[in-house]
This record gives sequence, C-alpha cells and structure tokens, in this order.
Amino acid sequence: MRHRPEWSVAGFAPIGRSRVAVRPESARAGRLGTGGSCRVALRPGSCRGGGDRRRRSYTCPVTVPPPIVAPSILAADFAHLADEVRAVEGAADWLHVDVMDNHFVPNLTIGLPVVQSLRAATELPFDVHLMIEDPRRWAPGYADAGAYNVTFHAEACDDPVALAKDLRSAGAKAGLAIDRDTPIEPYLDLLPSFDTLLIMTIKAGFGGQRFIPQLLEKVRAARRHVAAGHLELRIEVDGGIAADTIEQAAAAGADAFVAGTAVYGADDPAEAVRRLRALAERATSGA
Repeated sequence: MRHRPEWSVAGFAPIGRSRVAVRPESARAGRLGTGGSCRVALRPGSCRGGGDRRRRSYTCPVTVPPPIVAPSILAADFAHLADEVRAVEGAADWLHVDVMDNHFVPNLTIGLPVVQSLRAATELPFDVHLMIEDPRRWAPGYADAGAYNVTFHAEACDDPVALAKDLRSAGAKAGLAIDRDTPIEPYLDLLPSFDTLLIMTIKAGFGGQRFIPQLLEKVRAARRHVAAGHLELRIEVDGGIAADTIEQAAAAGADAFVAGTAVYGADDPAEAVRRLRALAERATSGA
C-alpha cells in the first residue's frame, strides 16, 4: 500500500510525502498552497439574518480555496502528447485526463497504459476523470499508476463511498462527478467522503461543447453545503470553460477549472492557463 499524503485545508498542498511529486510552483499562494483564499457570494436567501432577502443579492461571502486550472489533454495533439503536456508545465496546477470507454459515454479516448506512460513524462499532478462503466473495477488502477486525483461518475457507481475509500487507501484523492442531467441534492451528504466534486457544465462525453450557465446552480448548492459543513473539498467545473465563462463559474463557487480548447487551442497554452487563473481570481477577490 502506498503512503497516503495529508492535505491542508485551503489548497490541499502536500504535508507529508507522496509518490507523485508536486512542482514547487504549485505550492505558491493562490494555487495549490495554503497562502491566501478567495471569497464568493451566494444567491439571495443563502444567508441567515434579518432584512429583505430580495435586497440581499450577492452579499453573503464565503471563503473558498485559491483557484486552480487543469488543462484537459482531450483537446491536445495526441500525436505529440508528451510535448503538449510539457507545454503547460510551470503554468498548470493539475493535468486533466479524460478516460472514456464508449459505454458510459458514446466516445472512446485513452486508458491506463497512456496514463502510465505520461506519468514518466511530467511531474504535473494528474486529475483523472473516469467516464466509464464499472469504475469500482478500474479506478484503483489509476491510483496505482500515480494519479493525484481520481474522479468517477456517481451515475456509474452503486456505492460511491466505498470506492472513495478504496482510492484513498491506494494513495489518491477521490473525486465524485455529477453529469449534466443528474441532480446534485442526493449526493450532498456523501461529500465528506470525497476530496473533489466535479460538476459537469456540459453533457459528459465530448470536448468543445458550449457552456451551460444554468448548471451553475449546482455549484452554488455545493458551495453552500461545503461552507456549512466546513468540508475540505475542491469544487471543480468541466465543460466550456474559457475566458468568457470562467468568471461566472468562479463567482458561483467553483475553485478548480478544467479547460481544454481554451488552453490547447491557444497560440501559447501556458499563457492561456495563466490568464484563466487570473480571471478566476478577479471574479472572487472583490466579492
């Protein structure tokens, strides 16, 4: 069994040692480290106290971890994947790896052998998103391959808490994903068992889709629940995240952002990551 590192509250920076190295840059303030935090405002009625709820819009700030950006290699050039990964080193916080099996979603991407090979090519923490059937069978293998965070879909697992325990025992962080059409409320009470909640802002299965702002209601609900329970949990959004949408997601309470085309479709992927992070910081710093 691998040693499971401990994680700090604000940014989940490593306190102990882990098998996967985290770059020193990722422990800076405002990224994976504990230096600083941001504030977001919830919708009317989300705060207690007197006064007219209709006049209290966006007046109840809560503290969230500093924003992090995870470029999705689904939008990268698969013929030069190692080079594409290196192009965002020094800028990205996580590297988002989408695994699809053509059963849970109607698309087929990469699998465990590619993840194992990429692990030798970079020290970026791997944020593996499993869009597959039977994650209980396959997810621990990605933890063993050195994934930093392994996220599976609630819709594909009949016992999410048990799988989260398996992943943590294997040395990884555990993430729960909620697809576009799945209500979040039945899963809120499970969040103490997880390190990451991934909320899809598109339908899972394909990159390059248009962002659906109505799905940010799930983000707000999750942020309220996390704040009320003082949970150590990243709220991640995936789908259509770009310069014109990331501020909306950050203001709603998201603190981790998956971006594919917005990063790998740019002339300078590393600079695109930095710009996205700056926009997310701007959206919350003055709330």
